[in-house]
Amino acid sequence: IIGRTIYNGKTEWAAVRSKYFISALLTENPGSFAMLSAENMVFGDRAQTPLYHASVGFPLGVSTVSSRLYLGPLDIDHISATGTNLDATMNWGWAIIRPISKGILWVLKFMHNALRLNYGIVLLLFALLIRFITGPLTKKSFESTQRMQKIQPEIKKMQTKFKNDPQRLNRETMAMYKKHGVNPLGGCLPMLIQMPLLMALFIVFRTTIEFRGQPFIFWITDLSKPDIVFSLPFTIPIYGDGIAILPLLMGATLFLTMRMSSATMDKNQKPIMYFMNGFFVLLFNSFPSGLNLYYTTYNLLSFFQQRSIKNKLGKK
Repeated sequence: IIGRTIYNGKTEWAAVRSKYFISALLTENPGSFAMLSAENMVFGDRAQTPLYHASVGFPLGVSTVSSRLYLGPLDIDHISATGTNLDATMNWGWAIIRPISKGILWVLKFMHNALRLNYGIVLLLFALLIRFITGPLTKKSFESTQRMQKIQPEIKKMQTKFKNDPQRLNRETMAMYKKHGVNPLGGCLPMLIQMPLLMALFIVFRTTIEFRGQPFIFWITDLSKPDIVFSLPFTIPIYGDGIAILPLLMGATLFLTMRMSSATMDKNQKPIMYFMNGFFVLLFNSFPSGLNLYYTTYNLLSFFQQRSIKNKLGKK
């Protein structure tokens, strides 16, 4: 039993929601507080059935209360039609990410509704669009990383030569960076700029109702669920109890990209990269197939872009 909790202050609605649906009491005039509580009840053969209570309170002097009840999906179009800020119940991420999340969802819905495309096709096209937008940043990051790796042998020689003179080592290192046009932060900064976008994508794909029950092709029958093709008789920590195909394909694209970008990397650092690759496969196995479809496509496009950049740099 969850005890009754009272929330004081101007209240326009009180709601109880699940991942995809919501029950909301909407008042025409704001109340002065809201009350929420929950308890367990026996329903049929089920030992546990949650029962929730939500209400909006008004001062004693109020004689008439007018309200509406919204029972339906957490769909931004339906929610917006209520004329309230009920969309605050939806998971958009942190304040800095919310506008990006809403923009991403708008683009996905537009491509699906206006162009009448299957959501699987929409995700493939959206990956191509995001690859086009982030391409210049990724190119700059990859080029900087490649230049940094090329001068690592010289950097190590200087570290050995000036190991007893830190100030001289710092001056010589900066001079070498300038000579080869290398920015030590060049490989990280573009990725940091992309982080809000990547987080917004993750939130939208994992929490919105648009992909619920939407099939794609072959074994991908629901883009909101993992594309499990074989159930295991046991559970693997992090991985789960089923084998999904898309996380394996995504892991393959990550492996190809990592192997190419780490060709000149210190051998001691490579095991860490491959460990991260394997960890992502384990982690993403329980993620929605729509999210894995997007990341697999995005990573494959990244691989071809980086291979093209590497070939061009090799000719210089």
